[in-house]
Amino acid sequence: MFDGGFTVLMSVYRGSDAELFERAVESVYLNSVLPDDFVLVVDGPISPALERVIHRCTNARAIRTVRLPENVGLANALSHGLRLVRTTWVVRADADDLNLPHRFERQAEAIQRTPSQVDLIGGAIVEVDKTGAALAVRDVPLAHEAIVGRLQTRNPFNHMTVAFRTASVLEAGGYPNIVLKEDYGLWATMIARGARCANLGDVLVTATTGRDMYRRRGGFRHARSEWDLQVHLYRLGHKSFAAAVAHGLLRAAVAFLPARLRGWLYERHLRQQPPVTDLSVDLHL
Repeated sequence: MFDGGFTVLMSVYRGSDAELFERAVESVYLNSVLPDDFVLVVDGPISPALERVIHRCTNARAIRTVRLPENVGLANALSHGLRLVRTTWVVRADADDLNLPHRFERQAEAIQRTPSQVDLIGGAIVEVDKTGAALAVRDVPLAHEAIVGRLQTRNPFNHMTVAFRTASVLEAGGYPNIVLKEDYGLWATMIARGARCANLGDVLVTATTGRDMYRRRGGFRHARSEWDLQVHLYRLGHKSFAAAVAHGLLRAAVAFLPARLRGWLYERHLRQQPPVTDLSVDLHL
């Protein structure tokens, strides 16, 4: 289905939830199209509970594990994993999110039916809390031109849904070390280097977030990451200096809003409320 095969790339760290991680791995192997390879990066020391789940998963599945002695952050951990990929395609999967049963098949079919080359493809997500209750839908622009337009103001992809050509990502230098925005920065670099992109309108992943996650997206660390991202976008030519400064100030200001107000802003203005039919997404895991 994926020309040249595909590798699922996932990273876990000490803060990963062992139960959600096990379900995330199972959701990969419950797909209608199975990966040719699975690379798991263990980013530094982890809990005994997570160790037990990794042991079970790697005994049951052909999962290749790379262990980093210290926590290096998501960007660096994924870059380590990319060096082990032997297939033409990489499919990202997060350790606390569930892949819907036809995710890989739908992405492969979309790549095959697109007349021009696709280097990066993603899709929509339903954000859920740890009980599985749907909170919101995060849609994404579908066509390349719309994706490039969205890139200037918001992340045009849901990171946990993307599939990308291994060579394109390596040529872009892998994930940039922009804390909390490494995926956004990577898409910007790939597009600046000529990568062609697409998104599916289908929901491909249920992403475990929770209302507390929206509220935690604040403070100096988040404000600094917004500034670093804007500098990155400006240097790549995606926006003017004035636009980068204006957007940096606005996004940094959101990071310093009271947590409850920031959570309301994310839920009401940056997400769509899910229709009733989406409220019971269930993978039977």
